[in-house]
Amino acid sequence: MPNLCICTDLSLEDSTGGADRIINLSKYVSRLGFKVYLIDRSLRKSFYSLFLNNDNYYQIEDGILKERQYPLYIRFLFPGLIRLLQEILNRIVSVLTLSSTSASGFSYLIDPYLIVKLLFVCKKQQIDLIQCESTVTAPSAYIVKKLLNTPLVYDSHNIETEMTRSIANASSTYIAMLKIVEKTSCTICDSAFVVSETDKNILVSWGTPKNKISVIPNSININKFSKSQNVDKIRKKYNLVAKIVMIFHGTLSYPPNQEATIILSNDILPKIVEKYPNVCLMLVGKNPPKITHPNLISTGFVDNLEELIAAADIGLVPLLKGGGTRIKILEYMASGKAVVSTLKGAEGLNVQNGEDILMTEYPDSKFVNLVLELIADSSLRKKMGEKAKEKAELLYDWEKTAERAVEIYGKLVCGSSQKRHDRNKPVA
Repeated sequence: MPNLCICTDLSLEDSTGGADRIINLSKYVSRLGFKVYLIDRSLRKSFYSLFLNNDNYYQIEDGILKERQYPLYIRFLFPGLIRLLQEILNRIVSVLTLSSTSASGFSYLIDPYLIVKLLFVCKKQQIDLIQCESTVTAPSAYIVKKLLNTPLVYDSHNIETEMTRSIANASSTYIAMLKIVEKTSCTICDSAFVVSETDKNILVSWGTPKNKISVIPNSININKFSKSQNVDKIRKKYNLVAKIVMIFHGTLSYPPNQEATIILSNDILPKIVEKYPNVCLMLVGKNPPKITHPNLISTGFVDNLEELIAAADIGLVPLLKGGGTRIKILEYMASGKAVVSTLKGAEGLNVQNGEDILMTEYPDSKFVNLVLELIADSSLRKKMGEKAKEKAELLYDWEKTAERAVEIYGKLVCGSSQKRHDRNKPVA
């Protein structure tokens, strides 16, 4: 049974699209015969631990996630001090490049603590394959790859250069440096995963060999969102009985989502309510903005997201910025909901405007008119929802996506084993 170790700078305890991708891919891959280990070198978690870090790593076997503790000598490595030095260096870089401090700070690229943790897990669990998430962990993972002669996969959740350009206050110098780092991350790895053909084409245009890149799209647990839910219970709880319900969800403090919520509450909702007073908008997710409107319901974070989506009629995604692909759209589609999105919101998804989704370039009057059309025509809502569900089940089911990843993993592990065999074969 092959052993895979995935390392990330994200906290796996957070409810984010990135953490969702890592955990779900790990679970489904483990059900296909791999033992998977997760290292979340979260910068945030270890900042206040000056001498001793209490981080654990995770083992996933047959879809079950269990915590595993590092030995004392691994945790006693002044993680807080390392984190403090990294933060200082990162701020120096931001000043020199005239840019705001980025989440993908250059000072984290060579992370002593991550290298030690990764070496420990790889040696103890006899890891056959390493996967690094994003540019932050790639150089450290590469050092371990060279030390242990282990294949390395780079999993790109988005094109970080493009995303940073669109949402961060970054200078052209910073963007150029980040592009070099991102290109190098693809070069030093044996295989690269991207979430869409759009991202693949960008990496190919940068010089990454086409046959090195595989599209492993963001996907969802189809059964979780497609099964029948107790819609009446949710509608009664939030006073939504006999109302048309629109929904938008995510981490609402994330800048692109924050911008979308402002557009929804200030521009889109008032125009719709003017014509249909019985329409409500649900904003679901952590850190909602302080917006008040009689037709707006802000739930905060919920554990039963699939139930709230099932209780809605229309999914709205008026995004103008961001990277990768939007899992929220897939969740609406799998739930059989009609979706209205901007082109940016649906970027990278294999969807067809007018068939399984409705799209406009901007969240303007055309966007509002599409929403009004769906509100007025229940048969159109049903038709769009059915088509959307079919597309999600066909292309964005984690069971099928994990099979593609496992096929690539298997080739890398077999190729690495063959190389070791050839090197160790006695010379006649």
